[in-house]
This record gives sequence, C-alpha cells and structure tokens, in this order.
Amino acid sequence: MNVNPPKKPLKFLRWFCREDFIEEIEGDLTEIFEKQYEVSPRKAKIKFAWNVIKYFRPEFIRSFKNNYHTNPTAMFRHNLLISYRNFIRYKSSFIINLMGLSSGLACTLLIYLWVMSERSMDKFHENADRLYQVLTNHDAGSDGIKTSPNCSDLLAPAVKDELAEVEHIVPIAGWAPEILTAGETTVKTSGLLAGEEFFDVFTYPLLQGDKDQALKNKYDIVISAELAQKLFGTSTNVLGKEIVVDHEDYAGTYVVSGLFKKNENSSMQFDYLLTNALFLDRRPPSYIGWHSNSVQVYLTLRAGTDVNQFQDKIRKLFRSKLEALFGKEHPEWIGSMFVEKYADRYLYNRWENGARAGGRIDYVILFSIIAAFILVIACINFMNLSTARASRRSKEVGIKKSIGVLRETLVFQYISESMLLTFLSLVIAIMFVFLLLPQFNLITGKQLMLSFDFQLIGGALLITLITGFISGSYPSLYLSGFRPVEVLKGKLNSSFGEIWTRRGLVIFQFCVTVLLIVSVVVVYQQIQFIQAKNLGYEKDNVVTFAAEGNLQKKLEPFIEAAKRTTGVINASYLQGSAADFSNFSWGHSWEGQQPGEDKIVFTHANVGYDFIETMGIEMKEGRSFSREFSNEDSKVIFNEAAIKVMGLSNPVGKRVNFRGPDREIIGVVKNFHVQSLYKEIMPMGLLCQAKDISTVLVKIQAGTEQETLKKLENIYHTFNPGVPFEFRFLDDEYQALYITEQRVASLSRSFASIAIVISCLGLFGLAAFTAERRMKEIGIRKILGCSELGIMRMLSSDFTKMVLIAISIALPLSYVIANRWLESFAYRIDLQWWFFIGAGSAALLIAWITVGLQTVKAARANPTHSLKME
Repeated sequence: MNVNPPKKPLKFLRWFCREDFIEEIEGDLTEIFEKQYEVSPRKAKIKFAWNVIKYFRPEFIRSFKNNYHTNPTAMFRHNLLISYRNFIRYKSSFIINLMGLSSGLACTLLIYLWVMSERSMDKFHENADRLYQVLTNHDAGSDGIKTSPNCSDLLAPAVKDELAEVEHIVPIAGWAPEILTAGETTVKTSGLLAGEEFFDVFTYPLLQGDKDQALKNKYDIVISAELAQKLFGTSTNVLGKEIVVDHEDYAGTYVVSGLFKKNENSSMQFDYLLTNALFLDRRPPSYIGWHSNSVQVYLTLRAGTDVNQFQDKIRKLFRSKLEALFGKEHPEWIGSMFVEKYADRYLYNRWENGARAGGRIDYVILFSIIAAFILVIACINFMNLSTARASRRSKEVGIKKSIGVLRETLVFQYISESMLLTFLSLVIAIMFVFLLLPQFNLITGKQLMLSFDFQLIGGALLITLITGFISGSYPSLYLSGFRPVEVLKGKLNSSFGEIWTRRGLVIFQFCVTVLLIVSVVVVYQQIQFIQAKNLGYEKDNVVTFAAEGNLQKKLEPFIEAAKRTTGVINASYLQGSAADFSNFSWGHSWEGQQPGEDKIVFTHANVGYDFIETMGIEMKEGRSFSREFSNEDSKVIFNEAAIKVMGLSNPVGKRVNFRGPDREIIGVVKNFHVQSLYKEIMPMGLLCQAKDISTVLVKIQAGTEQETLKKLENIYHTFNPGVPFEFRFLDDEYQALYITEQRVASLSRSFASIAIVISCLGLFGLAAFTAERRMKEIGIRKILGCSELGIMRMLSSDFTKMVLIAISIALPLSYVIANRWLESFAYRIDLQWWFFIGAGSAALLIAWITVGLQTVKAARANPTHSLKME
C-alpha cells in the first residue's frame, strides 16, 4: 500500500488526519508496530507520525513552520478541523461542556435582558442628565431623618421665579384611578394633574396637539393613544373632543388638547393629564401654603449648571420660606430640601436616615453576581475537563512543537476551540431563552423580548467572547506548556499546582452551590414568615375595591345595602389601602408633650364606621367609632405605639391636637401592621371621616365567596352603573407589598437549581474521567480482594474532601450574607442552625449521588477487561 505522504506541509496534515487514511493504515500499523514494539494501535499511529516527521528534511520543518504561521486561513481551517474531530472523538466531554455553557449563557442572557430593562427605566427622556426631582429631609426625632418626595404647592412658582438655574419646572399631583366617559363608552384608568411645562420636562412625544398649549387651560385634558382608542375607537383627530371625568374633586367635562405616546420604560405610568391650575382651583385655600405637601416637583437645570451650588440655593430658598412662616425657633423641624436625578429614583428608591440606602439596585447587583457565578461555574467545568483529559492530546502537542509550532500558536488553537464551543453554546442558549422567556416574564412581571438590536447583539457577543476566552485560557496555557520530549515518551505527570488548581476550581463551584442553597432557604423562610405573621387584623376573606364614580357619593347607602346581603359579615371604607397606610403627618400636640416630640411622625387614615370590626382589629381600651354617638368626626382612635410615644397614661377622654382642631381620644387599638414588615409599627391615628375615601372593604363569610361576590357586583352596578366591578382580596393586596421578594425567591430557586446542575455536570465528567484513568488500578485491587464498597470509597474520597472544604468556606459566608439581607426587615426570622447544616448536607449528598453514578459503574466493572486495555 502507498503510505508516502505529500511533502507540502499543509497537504501532509490534511493527508495524515484523513479518517480514510487512518482506517487504511490501521492493519499495517497493527502488524508492524503492535507486534514489533508491543504497543496499542493508538500509540502505533502516533509512533508512525513521529517517524515520518523525524526523517523529513530540515527544510520541510522550516517550510511547515513558516507556512503555518503566515497563512491565517490555513491555520484557521486546520484549527477548525482539529476542533471538530476532538468534539466527535470525545463526545461525553463535548456534551457536558456544551450543556453547561449553554445553560450558563441562557441564564446570563435572561438576567442580562432583565438588568438592561431595569437600568433603562426613565433614561429615555431627552434631558435625562439634567432632569431632577425635589426631595425633603425632615427630622423625625427617634425615627431619624425621613425623606419625602412631597412638596408645597408654592414651591414650583417660587423656584421658577427666584432660581435662574432652572430651565423648566413642573408640579405633579394625583395618582388615583378615575372613571372617564366619552359618549356611551366608560373606562377606568389613572391620571395626573400636572403643570404647563410637563412636556418640556418629560419626553412623552405629542402625536397631536402643541406641547406649549396642551395644559394651558383649566379644563384641558391630554390623553394617551391607547386611552383614545378605548374611548373613541380611534387615535386620529381626537383634538377638541369632550371627556367626562367622574371624580369627587375633579368632576366635569374636559376638552382633549393633546394626544401623547406612552413609554413602557417609564416608572411614571398614566393615561391622561389634567392641569395643575385645576388642582389649585379645587383645593381648599387653607391647604395651599408652604406648610403643605401635596405635590411632587420635577425640574430641568440649564446646561452647565453646578448641581452642588444649586443644591445649596434651593435649600436656602426652602428654609427662608418656612422660617418666614414658622419663625426660626425650630430650625431642625423645618428640614432640608435637595434634588436627586430623576433617572436614579427607580433603582435607588430606598432612603434611610436621610441618605440613599439602595432599593431595586440591590437586586440588579444580586442577579448580576448570580449570572457571573453561573457562567464561571460553567467555565470551570470546561477548564477542569480540558486539563483532566490533557493526556489524550499530549502527543498532538508534542508533535506540533517538535516541528516548530510556537506556543502562542497552540494557545490560539485551543482558545479558538473554546470559542467555537462557546458560540455553539450561544446558539443553543438563544433557543433556551426563546422557550423560557414567557415563563421568565411571568416571574419578573415584565414584558421582555428577545429583539436582536445592536445593544442585545453586542452584549451577547461580548458575554460569549469573555466566556470563551476565560474557558479556554487555562487549558490552552496548560496544554501548550507540555515539553515535547516528555509527552512523546509518555511521561506526563500531573504537577502539584495543576492538581490543586483543579481542586480549587471544584471547591469554588461547590462554595457557590452552598451559598445559593442557603440563600434560597433563607428567602423562602422569610417569605413564609411574612405570609404567616399575625398582622393584628384579619386579612382573609376581605374584599377591597375602589370607591369611585357614583359610589363615592353614596358610600353610606351602599355600605348598608352590602351589610344586608347574605354572606356579608361586615363592611366599611377607608382612605388609601388597608394593607399600606401612606399618609404621614407631624407637628401634633398633646397634654404633657416634651420638647421635640412635635417632630414625631404619625401615619393616619380616614375611616368609616365598622372599620375596626370589619378588619378584626382588637380594642385595647375605650370604644370604636359608633353611629350611636354624635360628632364622631371630632374623635380619634390611636394605636398602642402612638400612646407610648406620646407618654399618655389613661388616654381615653384626653384631648389632642391631631390633624386639625382638638380631638377627644375615645379608644386605643392594639398594634396592627399598616405598612410592610420592612418597617416597625408606627404611631397611628384613625379619624372617622368620609373625606378622601378611596377604598371599600367588605368582609365575606368563608365558603360563600363566589355567590356573595356575584350579589355584591349586582349591588355595585345598582349604585355605579356602567363601571366594571374590579375587586381584590386583602390578602392578595398584602402579598403585593412583597412582590419583589417573591420574585427574588422564584428566580433564586430557578438559578440555584441550574447552578447545581452545572456543577454536577462538571463533577460527573471529572468522576468519569478519574474512574477511566484508574481502571487498571481498580482491576488489580479487585483481583487482590478489594470490595466494591472499598473501590467506591477510594474513588469518591477526594471529591468528598473537596466538597467538605467548600462547605466549610461557604457556610460562614452564607451566614453573613443572609443576616445582612434580613436586616432590611424590621420583622424577620432568626437564622437557624439547620439552614446551614441542611444546605451543606444537601450539597454533599448531591456530590455523592453525582460521583456515585460513576464509582458504582467502575467498581462493578470486570477486572479482566480493564487489565486487557493498553
């Protein structure tokens, strides 16, 4: 047969690597080398190749070296061919790496989409770099510094007149859903009352109308294209059309003066705008002043303005106005005004003691770290399997280096192989993302789309390139560092550094695994604690819905009709949400008040008769509001926390100045949670007033929900015809306070599971390869009488040690991280020892199961088969 190779180097490589050639010379190699030198066919092929190359002229070697390095196309084709054949030859390693990297990239792409969506919120405004919101810090005594976005009605015109740095400024009030009617069509939606310069400050393009005139007249209304479609069946030619607004304070007929386009990346979602002039016109004159806090103020600064100097100016302006009103004897009570970038408020929405304390940005950072960890775990799998199987590629390295291939060329080859595998993984990852995105959107509450725009393509390519480079860097440096003489003689010994590098990577993987398991357990337990905690009121089977339209004008008759309905236990109403009181006030006075106690912040709400009974709130002393007594609107009921901070003993019957004239304390209720568990129970007052009522509460008998709700809907439509009956259960409303935590818990469980699976894939591959390399040893040990259990113990002992080291490192770290996260809750679980021992045990059990699948197989193998190998 003809085994003479071509003399041109690249043709030689193609000729030698052909599968048909390998098959053609297989018999001759076996006959010549296996019998003569007693070596295996695999070693015979390598020996043949080395002998061929060894007897070539030195000119050939120089030609090969020069041709290989100066022909990038040929080099790329060669690397591609070698990579392909390695993937085919080592299918198990290829599949493990492909699935690990695909899963890691899919998780990273999902988190990348979510992070970019979060970071893009409110960044679309043209003047985003000069757009600010005005905030105020107030000294709340023992509660520290309170930060509020609410400002005086008079602030915007004063700032516009007195501070030249301000280009545009707009006050905004109102967020409640309202009923709008056009012709025969009625819809329920939400709107704002805004100043004339709204469209100069914010970038909501007007599809129809003039932005300078749209909010000029008191009865103008600007609507979104979506609202126009609902009301008029079209979004064209709507200027001048009339819309009736049904609201207690702003009822009337308004003329459409503009049509704007909404933006889903806005944290300020609304469907229509009324004017600030209308707001001031309908507002009681006594409420308009520097003491009010009814609007939020936004402004754009002129280009080149020094923000720090402007901060000082607006602080002095605010202080001078309040000192003129209240005098200078309480300068600390007046507080301090400042501005923050509007684009930052979505991510940095939590303030503590007058300073930023994070917010949504914490979860953006958290999941970015999780994505990085998952990707690193997948990269570690690739590194470990590539270096562990180095002996299979050592001859290739030895031959190439012997004929003059430089180390950097080999590094490039293995990096290229890693890149090829990573890009294959990217294709599969994108398929995973397409399949998982709908479920991911349900968890995150977003409408993310895999649109291949420049940002997404650039981000995905960058992540893939970084992943490919990291994955291939260590294996390429390791493999390209082999000495040709040693590898061609079969002397490939693992160094101490190599062994511990591989072990260190496995330890890191399982450290991350344990951290994620502990995090999932702690988050789950805290959510369970929140759901099960006794809130001081009964949230089960309480239905809530908006008091709007005609219902707002006939609250008492509706409540009486509801209470007469079979299946209804009780009914009442209140201002705001029963699960989250949002009204705050200070400056109150009472008998025996100490200096500085006028700064204590109270939360409060206007409520109806039977509110306490409907909510199942327990009275500590005194009585509830009752129709049997007159002038109940001049009475007040406090909670225990309020009585404690006021220092009152025997409070019932005493008088306080609270939210207006002196009021008589008629009762004290036991503490109940009127806000999320992030905050301690605040001092609280309840006022029996039908003013500013926004919510109706109906307590339904358990087991009759369906039929009772149908009856309530009929009564509702009797009082409020044409308006859809939209209700929520109070326990769902309470759970909505922790929607972020619930999403974090769901995402953490999912990503932790994926990280564990990827870690197990790598451990499975390493265990399989370890068992394969030690097959002869296992065979000899079995012949000498070692039991299968002993073989299993021997093979799994190293992996067990690595996982135990990982557990010992991860548990203290997980305690610190979990404790820090729980500190954000005023009411939280205690960290139990079993959280950590359980997580460590779970990680160890997972590792044993993963390794055990291979060790059992190796321990049960027939020793005669393994001893015949090689």
